[in-house]
Amino acid sequence: MPRGKNVRDLARLSGRPLAETLERSSVTIKSEEWLTASDLHEPGLQFTPEAIHGMEMYLLANPNMNSSHLFRADILLDSWGVLKTPREKEQQFAGNAISNRAGDETETETDPVEPLPVKEIPGFKHQRTIVRRLIPRNINLDKPLDQTCHFYESGGTPRKQMLVMYRPHVEQKEDLPWYHPVIRAWASLYDYTYPSEEDGPGCGTMSVHFLPYASEPISTRLERILSALLNAQIRLARLTPPSPSSSHPPDETGNSNPIKDNIIPKHLVQNTYARLKCTYATELLEKWVEETEPEKHVFEDLLITAFLIELWRNMYGVAPSSEEEGEEEGQMRLENSFPGFVDIACGNGVLVYVLSQEGYSGRGFDARRRKTWDIFPDQIQARLQEAVYIPPPFVEAVRKAGNDELLRDLEQHVEIHPGVFPRNTFIISNHADELTVWTPLMAALSCPDSPSPFLSIPCCSHSLSGARYRYPPPKLTKKQHHLEENEPIDDGSHGDLKALRARKQLERTDAGMHSSMYGTLTAKTMAVALEAGQDVEKTILRIPSTRNLGVVGGRKRVIQQYNHRQAGVSSNQEIHQPAAGRRVDLLRPIEEIVRRECAREGGVLAAALIWIERVKKLHVGQGKGNQPGSS
Repeated sequence: MPRGKNVRDLARLSGRPLAETLERSSVTIKSEEWLTASDLHEPGLQFTPEAIHGMEMYLLANPNMNSSHLFRADILLDSWGVLKTPREKEQQFAGNAISNRAGDETETETDPVEPLPVKEIPGFKHQRTIVRRLIPRNINLDKPLDQTCHFYESGGTPRKQMLVMYRPHVEQKEDLPWYHPVIRAWASLYDYTYPSEEDGPGCGTMSVHFLPYASEPISTRLERILSALLNAQIRLARLTPPSPSSSHPPDETGNSNPIKDNIIPKHLVQNTYARLKCTYATELLEKWVEETEPEKHVFEDLLITAFLIELWRNMYGVAPSSEEEGEEEGQMRLENSFPGFVDIACGNGVLVYVLSQEGYSGRGFDARRRKTWDIFPDQIQARLQEAVYIPPPFVEAVRKAGNDELLRDLEQHVEIHPGVFPRNTFIISNHADELTVWTPLMAALSCPDSPSPFLSIPCCSHSLSGARYRYPPPKLTKKQHHLEENEPIDDGSHGDLKALRARKQLERTDAGMHSSMYGTLTAKTMAVALEAGQDVEKTILRIPSTRNLGVVGGRKRVIQQYNHRQAGVSSNQEIHQPAAGRRVDLLRPIEEIVRRECAREGGVLAAALIWIERVKKLHVGQGKGNQPGSS
């Protein structure tokens, strides 16, 4: 159903049913009877045609802004060649990555879809045609729908009209899915008069028009949908920044955030999530035994799992065993190509369960066992371990100080995990709190010459000792200094998308690194990873959480190593562990990072004692409390 806050001038509405206010539309097409109504017009708008164009392109790619039943729209054709099809996006993202999609090389390739014919409209000139496919959230309830979108324009100055017409590819109304209104087509029209000395500032009218089925009554549902479509266009036009230098905004992708969908194309993650949701969600929700809200945790973990599956497809060229023609063959291919994973602070264990069911080998550990582990099969429970991570530099510092009894006493209550994994194991650090900044260090300590790749999703900010800590902002570059001094954040009252979203997205941007605890934690994690020798990337994950930034380490290096092996130029470094002397040399920079970061608490030994004391409080006598390595 349509969604969004009502931003229209309600005083101008008649309050009568739509069926009583219908009138013939100004959109005239031979042999078609288009309709509109006064309540489907909103005059007095000051949006420029450029802003309206930007809004239309955003809605074109994001129909979920109008209907909660929809995920997105995939572009199948653009007569201008600007918007990319799913396959083109995959090729664009792949670059030097492993581009073969195991099990189905052309999974997202579709048969060509011809656009519906262009209709002549008196007074208008056809400009562009786009064919999109509406993708529903629940593929078991709704089916995708292809739709042709024709763009028209009329006039220039002092008056300009912009018309976008949407026609579904159906033979009869019974073929329409639930999320589409029962009409043959609909259109949005923006009629704008440019500013002049005589008439004052520019002014426009936005209106919605539709082509009904002859025998279909005008229902209250149709009225709600059409009204909501108009409201959504006005609301989003307020958030769309006009382009000062061109008649069209420079970005027509529908994505205004450069770190959103920047590693894996959105459609791949959403398609995999839809499959995982259908396969696992019902079972997990029915068996949920934790006191926490099941929907949030289950759906969030399934989305993270979907991202990991597509990330690993990108890095290692592997697909879930279920996607292979033969499940046994797929499992063998996974075992030969995928190095395995470890989920540190695995919490409820859902990630380990679903990834294991999908054929990926791996384990998880957490500072305390969860009730949810008991609902999993025995072979999954065997992969979940109750253990606390004591960083090797802390163990070494305690032993050098002659305090071995601290560790021996702790081992009487809980298993200690050394954080050493098989070579190239992929580390998952999902809201791992105390382990967040340790994640890139753990990756390097486990294998200094080839640090493990990882995905870290930061949450609460802690120092290396495990104590709550707010990291200082990173140093600004000269360019960032200039931006902060000369481009203060606006409150959004001027209709600028970047200004209005600034407060909500601040901590996800470089500027946010200087003002929020979450932002500085993310920046610190990335900085430590870079210093430890990792390539690192930041991306916004599509999960139902305000803590949705993902830090990906080592992806580019893994892809490069894979391509080198394929080219027959693999080195001994990729196969063998370094000699003892060389390992010591490689560890020195990591140890220096630890010493520097622990200096604020009095040194590595002092930080180690704080860490161990927190673990003891958890396992020896003070209940659940704060816990290193727990989520």
